[in-house]
Amino acid sequence: MRAESFDFLKTLLTTPSPSGFESPGQKVWCEYARKYADEVRTDSYGNAVAVLHGKGDPKIMLDGHADELGLMVKHVDDKGFVYFQKIGGVDPALVRGKRVNIYTAKGIVRGVIGATAIHLQEKGKDQKVPKFHECWIDIGAKDGKEARKRVAVGDPATFVDDFEMLDKNIGVARAFDNRVGTWTVIEALRLAAESGIRLQCGIYACSSVQEEVGGAGAAMNVFNLKPDAAVAVDVTHATDTPGVDAKEHGEIKMGKGPAITIGREHHPVVVEHLRAAAKKKKIPVQIEAFSLTGGTDAMVIHNKNGGVPSGLVSIPNRYMHTTVEMLDLRDLEAAAKLLAEFLLDLKKGQRFEVKI
Repeated sequence: MRAESFDFLKTLLTTPSPSGFESPGQKVWCEYARKYADEVRTDSYGNAVAVLHGKGDPKIMLDGHADELGLMVKHVDDKGFVYFQKIGGVDPALVRGKRVNIYTAKGIVRGVIGATAIHLQEKGKDQKVPKFHECWIDIGAKDGKEARKRVAVGDPATFVDDFEMLDKNIGVARAFDNRVGTWTVIEALRLAAESGIRLQCGIYACSSVQEEVGGAGAAMNVFNLKPDAAVAVDVTHATDTPGVDAKEHGEIKMGKGPAITIGREHHPVVVEHLRAAAKKKKIPVQIEAFSLTGGTDAMVIHNKNGGVPSGLVSIPNRYMHTTVEMLDLRDLEAAAKLLAEFLLDLKKGQRFEVKI
């Protein structure tokens, strides 16, 4: 990977950005985007859009979501223990024993999510997965008065687990989902800008907020931009690990290229153009059926403004919604190249219509 692109990715991944509190990460994204875009816009909720005008028609929206999973302070008891609720799809079975950073008005407060020692647990009884209200953060405060001076209800928190490379290609991070989407869309814009080819379409690369809590940011961007078509970039489940049945969840392998999704909100003509771009440039891609267990910003985008032809390009991701998400950076680079080729191949006035 290009050194500057890698440094941008690393900074993006290590900047906290829980849903509703994406501003620090958005500042990083916008600073990078300004180097390549004709203009960069933000709105009242913190959505960011980088624009490369080209000839402007069609207007193509590329969407990645900026937010990550997190926690929020819910209650501080009189003993000084901090109780919390989840932000997004956090698995309660995985939180105990984790370090967290709480982002307060006075700065970061480090804490740990307590876990009762195995020696003190009731013998011979199966341990149940805790509910969130049964978990607590210990910040080392002597009592509630001291704790309330340091943290407040509503303060967000993220897990401390950070980005690292296991080898030259394989990375691990707490939040590849989905800063890799925002990385991909602005890299695709950069590649298109630097291609030397006269761009026939207008590119609107979006870093959308709040996908993990309902996809509100993407909906705002569709309303504001009124695109002719859109491609969302997200992660998808790599099913090449123990315990995942490909017969149930499909076969997607890490390191075999990004995935193009078929069915439901994924417009057949957009899908056709994406597959043609991959074939033209010999970019390895995988094909998957639409998910029965979740949705992406493509689902949010496609039925707005009377219908926006939408597609989805996904990066294979092992261990999604954990603090050790894993992916191959070669899949990430291939996704950016695929989108750039898709954009450069569009004709002026191109429309995506199902022929009846």
